[in-house]
Amino acid sequence: MSRFYAAIQNARALVPATGRLPAEPPGLPGAADASDLPVLRLWQAVESRLPGRRRKVVLIAACADGEADSGIALRLARLAGRIMGGGVVVLNSRPNPSGGDHGPVAFGPLPGGNGDLRALNPGLLASYWQLLLRAADLVILDAPPVLASPVCLGLAPTVDGVILLVEAERTRQAVAEAARDALQACGANLLGVVLNKRRFAVPAALYRRL
Repeated sequence: MSRFYAAIQNARALVPATGRLPAEPPGLPGAADASDLPVLRLWQAVESRLPGRRRKVVLIAACADGEADSGIALRLARLAGRIMGGGVVVLNSRPNPSGGDHGPVAFGPLPGGNGDLRALNPGLLASYWQLLLRAADLVILDAPPVLASPVCLGLAPTVDGVILLVEAERTRQAVAEAARDALQACGANLLGVVLNKRRFAVPAALYRRL
């Protein structure tokens, strides 16, 4: 745990804690551009649906097996880290993503991700989130798909909010509705749905200029 806390503090230290964004944040993975707009809208939606919660735990999950996309959690974490000045943690089954500079983001293992469902005890999870939020402002759970693993439904009711990923042109309506219903039945706070991997009739770069 001490190494994990050190990682959180190192991630926070990458951005000056001035309470505002510097004009050119040093050491961050690339300048913001039009490709950040969908993730920025997602972050704004999270903030608007969880008003008054400065520190929060958010879970991101696809509907079914084969539709997971860890890139959404990572991009949201990077952007939130730039906005908030660090203090962002991503918990997933692959705690150390390779490739690229992940900026003000620390990584850790997802509870229950190793198959030990004892880690999904709601009381223990509530205490664990409180412990993490002493050092982090945002914890993002990159969870397995809702309908593919008990881990997601075990974690979902213990967090502040859930974002459901629906893969364009792949996720059937019945599957998306089943995932939504499962989250609502377990008591999760469903913040919204993200349409992922949407195809553009024109090149995306041109589409963003229209």
